[in-house]
Parts: sequence; structure tokens; C-alpha cells
Amino acid sequence: MQSRDLFRAGSASGKSREEILERAGVLLLLLYLLAGTIYSAVLPAVARFTDENQYLRLSYNLLYGPGFSMDGVHLTANRPPSYAFFLAGIRAMGGGFFSFRVTQFLLLSATILLLYRLCSERKAIAGLLIVTGLVICYPVLFYTGATLYPQTLAGFLFILALTLTLIKARGLGLNLVTALTFGALILEVPTFLFTMVIALGTAGFLKIIRWRDILLITFAASLLVGAWTFRNAVRFHRFVPIASNSGWNFLIGNNASVIAYEDANIGTDQSYIQAKNLGLDEFQSDHFYRDVAVTWIKTHPGHAIVLYLEKVLNFFNIVNVYKTQEEISVWKQVVMAVSYLLLLGLLAWRLIEVRRFPLIAREKLFLVVYILSAFTGAIFFARIRYRLPYDYLIIAIIALNLSRRLEIWLPPERASNAPL
Repeated sequence: MQSRDLFRAGSASGKSREEILERAGVLLLLLYLLAGTIYSAVLPAVARFTDENQYLRLSYNLLYGPGFSMDGVHLTANRPPSYAFFLAGIRAMGGGFFSFRVTQFLLLSATILLLYRLCSERKAIAGLLIVTGLVICYPVLFYTGATLYPQTLAGFLFILALTLTLIKARGLGLNLVTALTFGALILEVPTFLFTMVIALGTAGFLKIIRWRDILLITFAASLLVGAWTFRNAVRFHRFVPIASNSGWNFLIGNNASVIAYEDANIGTDQSYIQAKNLGLDEFQSDHFYRDVAVTWIKTHPGHAIVLYLEKVLNFFNIVNVYKTQEEISVWKQVVMAVSYLLLLGLLAWRLIEVRRFPLIAREKLFLVVYILSAFTGAIFFARIRYRLPYDYLIIAIIALNLSRRLEIWLPPERASNAPL
């Protein structure tokens, strides 16, 4: 009754209930961004994890070294390029750790706005408030925003690409911008190549986008990815699609010692030592690691199939087991587990009532992409942080459902159907 009284007071002052909820959403988003800025300021200005150090070295050498280099001497293709260029761009403007982290929280806030736009073709009641609230209730996104990992930028690019894909009035310019976004996303996290194919294919099947537009987007995105592959061919005289660490990542997820839900790099020490003893360079090592993994799969097909299915299930895991507490402490894992279970529960609520409220086209798209991404990610190895960009999809489905519920709860004459 208090909320209804608040709405009546708002109406009396000339503000509709929708306006009150909209302003509340904006305020909550600004508070979230402020919290991210404060968190960025209090964290030590040091890299906390190995991957952070590597991306920082790459970004530094792009500006002050020989180029895309890990050691400052030799050029490399060991990592996908997008995130290193992203950090280098911030460095070029004089930014440091604080700027890196604040920029990522800005991207996180922008992702929330895009998600709000992505949810529905029409203005959802309290849409921004609901989306922001759901993101706040999933604090692993906040935690990752302060780490120099690619997932925050990947989440932004992914949701931006889907938002652009769902725009109906299409032209050459929009298709090229969509392709550029997908291309940059693939050059940051190469497994999104599979995601692009799934997303565009499903959108075409659902008649969300025309097939000719899909072909143009795919072709233009492949040109951007191909440009970096061409760079690798010119620099190293080898065919290296995107990065030379795919063999290593494939081996991490496909060897006799792998436990799907445990820390990565299990069972790879011997292969690493063998590659070093043989004096292999990064490209020869990449092929060597891939061959070791393929040989194991061929020799143990039953084990490999079971492991693959376990990795598919691990995509939906609430926790991963780590050898040390370096990356995430026990209490953080508990919070992450509870918050993901909350999202899964809200998603189940939506699916239980699918007969009463049939899934709209974009909800079907989000579900298909989310589920099939578990199968593409399991080709290599699955960790929860790799799933985070995809978790925005179930947040969008839940937000749509909660907004629909709020519209039913409000008196009919107060429900807003104004188009965006």
C-alpha cells in the first residue's frame, strides 16, 4: 500500500508512476556507477592476476615498445588483440589503473542501458530500474568490472551487437556497424565467432533479421577478423587465425587429468615442459599442444565425450573449484553461487508460465544463444567468468517478465505502451 500511496502522490504532483519509476532507475544506475568509481579508487593500483599482467604488458608495448609484444622485444600473436588495444587507448590518454577500472564501470553501466533497450520493442514499465536491480543482485559483474579481464568489454560488445541486430529498419551503415561490433568482439574473445553464427542464424530463422543482412554482416565481420589474421601472416609467415594460444586452451580442456569444474591448466605441465625441451616457438608450440589434445581425444573417445558433456554442464555451474584462493575467496564464491541461483530461479519462473505468456521472438533468441553457448564453450574449457557476458541474456528475459508482472499489477489506465 505504501508503494501505491507513493504513486498517488506522484500523480498529484503532475508526475506519472512511470516517470517516478524511470527516475528511480536512473538514480539507481548512477549510484551503481558511483560505487564502481569508489571501488576503483580504493583498490591497489597493481595487477592482481597473471592475465592482468599480460594484457598490461601488451598494451604498454603497443604504445612504447615494438608493438603487439609480450616481452618488449619480439612481436607476438599469443593473445587476441582487442582488449590490449582497449587498454592501450586508455594509456594513450594518460590513464592508469584507476582509469582502466572506471572505464570498465562506465562500460558496465552502458551495458545496463543497452540491456534496457534490448529487452523489448516498447518501453517496459520500470525497465531500467529492474535491469539495474538485477545486475546489482548479481555482484560478480561488479567484481569483474574492477579486474583487467576482457569479460566486461566483451559483455558490452556482445549486448551492443545483439541490440544492433534487433533493429528492424536496416541499411548498409547499420549492417556495417553491427559487423564491426561482432568483429571487435571476436578479436577479443574468439569463441564469440561461434556465438555470432548462432545468434545471426537464430535471428534469421525467427525472422528478426533478413538473411541478406546476415550475409553482409558475416562477410564484413570476417574482413575485420581477417585483417588481424593477415597481420599475423605478414609478420610471422604463418597462418594464425586471431591468436596462437588456441592449441594451449584446447589442451587445457582436453586431457586425461581435466576435471570439468576445477581450475584450468590441470594436466598440461608435462606437455609444456616437452615443448620447451624441443625448443618450439609459440606457433610450433600451439600446433604441438593441439596435436597432443587431439591424440588424447582419438585414443580415449568415451572419456572425451563424457568430459565434453561435463564441461557443458559446468557452463551452468554455481561455483568452480580453484587450487588456491588467489582468484576468488570462499565467501565470494558463496555470494556468486547464491546470486546465480536467484537468476536461475527467476528464469525458471518465466519458463514455467510459458503457456500463459508465450515467449516472444527475442526471448527465444536469448534462450537459444545462452544454451548453445554452453556447447561451444565446452570445446575448450569452461569457467564461470567466461559465462558472464552471456548471463546478460537471462537478465534480459527476467527483466521482461518482471516488467510484465508490474504492468499487470498496475491499474490498466496507468500502464504505458509508448514506443521507444
